[in-house]
Amino acid sequence: MKKKLLITAILFGTFTFANAQSIGDITKATNSAAKTATAANTFDVASISNQVMGLLSPKLKLTDAQKPSVNSLVNEVLNNKKSILPTKKINNASYTSKMTATRESFTSKMKKLITPAQFQTLLPLLPKSAQSLSPLAQMLF
Repeated sequence: MKKKLLITAILFGTFTFANAQSIGDITKATNSAAKTATAANTFDVASISNQVMGLLSPKLKLTDAQKPSVNSLVNEVLNNKKSILPTKKINNASYTSKMTATRESFTSKMKKLITPAQFQTLLPLLPKSAQSLSPLAQMLF
């Protein structure tokens, strides 16, 4: 009788311990998902857009006709980045690939919106890496 009671107690303890570990894993996964969602929510599209336009408008000497279309493109790129930002911690390679495509798209679309002289002025402004502290680096990396 004592053996049955001891075996039952050991099995009960084992199941309880296993369930506690599972709950801990679920809690960790939930906390990780919440952190990545918070990172995407703190990415302020409007603020970065204003900074980028504040840099591009005078440097490229954008006309009043060009400003709305360039601003629209900047917002499009920033919203695209905000949507893929949560993948950065989960799958960095995927994030890097998508941001590379976004940078290339930005450059090709800008080429259509501005004059060739303005485009030549834009090229040196574009950051080569995320290490740059410019608003363009915030947008493109």
